Amino acid sequence: MRLAAVDIGSNTVHVLVADVVRGRLQDVAHYVEMPELGSQVARTGSIGRRAKPAIRALRSVVARARNHGYDLLIAAATEAVRQASDRDEFARQASAAIGTPLRILAADREAELSFIGVASNHAGRREWVMVDLGGASTEVVIGLGRKMVRSATLPIGSGVLASTYLSDPPKPEERARMRRAALRELAHAPDADVERLVATGGTASNLPQVLAKRNPPAVLTTADLLTCESRLDGGRAADVAARVLLPQNRVRAMRAGVEAFLLLLDWYGLALLHISHQGLRHGMLLAYLERGEDWWR
Repeated sequence: MRLAAVDIGSNTVHVLVADVVRGRLQDVAHYVEMPELGSQVARTGSIGRRAKPAIRALRSVVARARNHGYDLLIAAATEAVRQASDRDEFARQASAAIGTPLRILAADREAELSFIGVASNHAGRREWVMVDLGGASTEVVIGLGRKMVRSATLPIGSGVLASTYLSDPPKPEERARMRRAALRELAHAPDADVERLVATGGTASNLPQVLAKRNPPAVLTTADLLTCESRLDGGRAADVAARVLLPQNRVRAMRAGVEAFLLLLDWYGLALLHISHQGLRHGMLLAYLERGEDWWR
């Protein structure tokens, strides 16, 4: 069986196509667009004029996924849509555009699904922490093996932080203000003595490529993250994007995202960032295999 999962986040629209083989997922294809809803919702409280480009992006990734002949598509929206005053109308338009219901996930269910996806490949024997850094929010989950122990949703997102605090290129004093703002929110992160931090999301999956295009590392040190920060800040986003072979808007978001990871590592007293390429979409598909149409509840 071949399944597909699409999610509309605060920066991005992603689709994952995966085969189900003996109860496990094997990735077939992944496509992404960056319509950046989060900054619009943060400024105005609604999706408004960003609805059309977001739905164009949604149609685009789903059309490419269809080339792989999936049997079923499920769809979800997260923080930006969840917070928007016009979320119901946007969900109606998006559902019509792709022919399947767009489910708006509650924050706690989003955290559960991300954890399910990451834990399928990265569960630790002792307590560990999963961080799903999104464009407008960050899900932080303490796990014990594949069991969730406690979690929190923090209003720290790479896209919103970047658009609120950082110019192009960022100035040191802007980073300092952003760091202070993020630290205030970290006070609400779940407390734990964890053995590792596993990160998922767009910033996490792309940071290794900033260090090395060939054989990008699966684990980043604090020094690696500081190198990434220096490279991402080393000129205007357009110039940096050409050097690291990433979109300009991804570079802007990653500038804030790398700071968030540095703060989270320090918060939990760790020096290594483990990168997961599994996350929300994998969790959505695994939940569908377990619960069917109630996967999102």
